Amino acid sequence: MLKGKTNITHSMFIGIKLGIGLFMILLLLITGGAHKTSDVAELKLEGHGEPTLHQVRSSTLREKMRSLRVLMFDNIYDELQFDEERARQAKSIAETAKDMAEVALNILDVQQGLNLSADHARVFRNYAHQLKNQALALEEAARQEKSDAYPALIRDIVKTCNGCHSKFRPM
Repeated sequence: MLKGKTNITHSMFIGIKLGIGLFMILLLLITGGAHKTSDVAELKLEGHGEPTLHQVRSSTLREKMRSLRVLMFDNIYDELQFDEERARQAKSIAETAKDMAEVALNILDVQQGLNLSADHARVFRNYAHQLKNQALALEEAARQEKSDAYPALIRDIVKTCNGCHSKFRPM
């Protein structure tokens, strides 16, 4: 019997705690709700005619938030400007990649003046073709404005250039 009373008492205690908690939350929601600026302006210490400390801090915080919003968003492009800038950058990347592909083709002409062995000449040509193909892939990605592909494609180009330079540039 004692065990049953303990469970009931424990359940009542939990229920009371839950009720008090819900009451506190409800009270906070009712009293701590958002004030209109006209409501806030009316909050004054009785007999002093001065705003409450909370009101001063609250209005200061609002002023700082307004300043921050101006600083953050006044200089940001609107969507149209952002699209135009992205298109300009993509066009510039595409042109640079196309020029790089042409340079890669010209590298093949340089190979003849290097007096490379047949094996080295083949490796050199492979690097040149690889660079050309990678540059063309970057050009295509830029024309389609697939900016998420740029970093990987550029890393591949750098890796190809570094590989060729490590094998064929004199130290």
